Order: sequence, then C-alpha cells, then structure tokens
Amino acid sequence: MSLLADDRSRAIFEVVASCQPAGVPVYLVGGAVRDALLGLKVNDFDFLVPDNSLLLAKKVRRKLGAVGFTLDDERQTARLILDQGKAEEFILDFVSFTVGSLLEDLRSRDFTINTLAIDLNHPDELIDLLGGERDLRDKRLRAASFRSMELDPLRVLRGVRLSLAYQLTAEPETFALMRNSVPGLERVSGERVRDELFKIFDLEDLENAFRQMEALGAVEQLFPELIAARQVPAFPPHVHDLWTHTLRVVFYLKAFWDFFRFGRMPGANEFLRQACETLQPFASRLKEWFIHPVQGNRSRWSLLLLAALYHDSGKPHAQTEDARGKTRFIGHDRVSAALVSKRAQALMLGRLEMEYLQLVTANHMRLHFFSKEGTELTDRAVYRYFRDLGEAGVDVALLSLADVLAAFESTLEPANWQRELQAVLALLEAWFSKQGQVVAPTMLLNGDDLQREFGLQPGALIGRLLEELREAQAAGEIYSRAEAVKFVEQYLHRKDNARDL
Repeated sequence: MSLLADDRSRAIFEVVASCQPAGVPVYLVGGAVRDALLGLKVNDFDFLVPDNSLLLAKKVRRKLGAVGFTLDDERQTARLILDQGKAEEFILDFVSFTVGSLLEDLRSRDFTINTLAIDLNHPDELIDLLGGERDLRDKRLRAASFRSMELDPLRVLRGVRLSLAYQLTAEPETFALMRNSVPGLERVSGERVRDELFKIFDLEDLENAFRQMEALGAVEQLFPELIAARQVPAFPPHVHDLWTHTLRVVFYLKAFWDFFRFGRMPGANEFLRQACETLQPFASRLKEWFIHPVQGNRSRWSLLLLAALYHDSGKPHAQTEDARGKTRFIGHDRVSAALVSKRAQALMLGRLEMEYLQLVTANHMRLHFFSKEGTELTDRAVYRYFRDLGEAGVDVALLSLADVLAAFESTLEPANWQRELQAVLALLEAWFSKQGQVVAPTMLLNGDDLQREFGLQPGALIGRLLEELREAQAAGEIYSRAEAVKFVEQYLHRKDNARDL
C-alpha cells in the first residue's frame, strides 16, 4: 500500500525522510495508518524512530516552517503544527522507541489496530507485526499485549471510544484486561481523563458508550456522584428509573445534535419529530452555537452533555416522602449543581466551564414552569429568564425538551408537549431575533442621565432604577425617552409615598 496518494502527504514524508541519517528508519505508525487503510481523512502523523526524535523534529521544523514544542523530554516526544489555526492544520508527532526494537515498541501500545506501521523508505509495504490489519477488517478490538492496559489505564476509555468510532467488538480477553484495569484510572491525571472523555462525548452513540463504561465498571470510577442515581426507581409520572432516564436525556440531545448537523429528521417518534420541526428555523444557528467552546477547546455541546448527565444527580440526596406518601425531590437542582461542580474540578475544567455547568444544572427545571396550563410566557418573563441565565438559557431550553421526552416517552400529553415547545420557540426567537427588544434592550436612560435629570447620587437606587427600566422596555411598556423619564418620576413618587407611610 502507499500513503503517498496526495501531494501534501508526499511532500511531508519526503522532508521527514531527508532529515534522517541514511540507513536509519523512520516509521509512520498508529492512527494515520489505520485510517488510511479505511480510506478516512488523515490530518496528523505519528513518526517513530530508534532514537534522537527531538533532533529529527527540530530539523523537520526548520524545513517546513512549522510551530514546534517538546511534549515529553523523558520519552523524547515532540510536536510540530503546520498551518496552525487554519482549516488545513496538520500535526506531526515524533517519538523514540520506548524499548529496544520496533516489535517491542508496538507491543507496548494500546490495541493492535494502532500498531500498524510503514517505513518511509519503503512506503508501499505495510508492517503488521501483531495482526492489526486483520483485526481491523474483522471489526475486532484486541489489546497489543497483556500489559497494554496496565501500562496506561486511560486505554480503557480509549478502547470504549475506538470500539464505537470504528464499530469494533472487544474480544473477551481484551474486555477482561480493560475491566481489571479500571481501578488504575485513579492514577491518571484529571486532564488526561477529561480529554478522553470529551472525545467520547463527540461520538454518535453516546448512550451506548455509557452502557459500555457501565459494563466495565468505569462509571463508578469516572462519575462517582452518579452511582446513587442507579438505585432510584421510576416514580410517576417518570416512566424510567433515574439512571435510564439520564441516558435517555443524553439520547434525545444527541438526536437534536444530529438534526442540527445533518438534517436527520426522526421518523418513528412523533414527539421528537415535533421538537425538531419546532427547532427547524434555528437549526443552522444552533449548530454554530454549540460548536464553539465556552472556554478552551471543548465544544459547548460536550459541556451540555456533561450537564445532562448530572442534571438529576441530586435526586437521591434530596429524596423525601410527604405526609401523603408521595416521593419528592425538592431542591435536587441545587444539589445537582454542587455535584457537577465537584466533578468539573476533578476533570480540571476551566472556571467559565464550571460556572456554565452549575448554571445549567441548577436551572434545568425552570422552563417547565412556563409550560404549565394557564401560565403565560410574557416578554417580561423571557427577559427575566435570560437576565438570570444569560446565553446558557439557550442550552437549558434544549435540555428541557430532552428532559421531558425522557421523563414521559409515549405517555406524554400532547397538549402539555405543545406548551413546552411553544415556550422553547418563544425563548429561541427572543435570543436569536429580538436581542435588542426583549433580551437586552438598548437603554433609553443611563446612570448619568438619572443623576443629572433627578439629582440622584451614585448608589444602589440607580442600579434598581436601571433594572426596572430595562425590564419595562423588554415588556413593551416603554418605547421612548420621554416615557422612560415619566416611568422614573412615577417610581420615585411611589418610593417617597411609601417612605411617608
């Protein structure tokens, strides 16, 4: 076979090979070879050499004009980035043998499908020392050696990700190795666990990913705050036990995501279809909305999925029984926010990401109040909703829809569902189309105006007045500066009368 099919790869390989002393091999290994065999796009190369990988990387960097840095001095691991920040960004990693030979090095890797290699001096010859090509063809996930998981327990999560991404089935011996190595995840840094988890969040079948992690015993290790949720049965009107409900919320969110990205309109589930039809006018904007990160390089969508996993995590701790014997979960939203904050810290997420997770989980019930019969979602209510939640209000709206679908499934009352959909529609229309009118009205008076026109001193009163003005504008009660002045006069008059009383 040859990986020199495109001009760019050919040029990179020629430069790398030319920078290595004559007779010293350079091997392309791992994912690039695997994906090339499958006909998939490749945008990163891993190069393996007997030694002096840092020196080789330095030479290549100069010739290609790449950005470069050392990842690991001990293992002599370096990374080069071509066209950094552009759509065609390309990553080149260089590493030296960890042990004495190519075979030994490949045996120290994770799975056989990642042990395929090509010598750049003989690019038409596939090096397959551990049967990785056959495993790839037979859709089999097999450990490179019996010590693979022991060498790096994070490979347990990588195995879950690879099995779903490439539709592989772990052979029994490999599954046993993965399961036995789960306790070792405690030794893995929070950053590495976080990065692998967020790659799993990007998978198509996330619900199945959690089923696999559950079978491996990894859920307890990775999300200890969710263990208690697996013991809570279905309480009416919920049709599922709490853990199944949580996974179904994730399932419905992924259905929305597929609709935003690929236009996949669900067929069998009429309630889900109605939700997608309601979201249709905002699909492209929601796709862009969730692609961008809250902080760092993790997508907003991945954070929403983590919030979904924790949205009801506080229920076991808040569970009580009232005088009539009915089970209640009062305050579980606040407990859930505290639990997701704890997990965010363990995963070394950023401050803004942590605040986002807390805000979404603490407010995941808020939209349901708007869908109650007889409740009107006024412009004032929409304004207050986004005043409190900010841009996270968009995310909460999507989570609310998934939450209702997962709670009731086929028992959902059509009238209640239509009210929920209409509430979400009003919120999204306000956010995407009425920012200046409802969400964040352009102020007709500012603090300086209040001081000058009414002789007020800087302080809390001015802040209250500005908030009252903004809310009145959002509610459509004030349209001009003159009306704003009159509003303030009346407010101050009422305040003075109340003081006299």
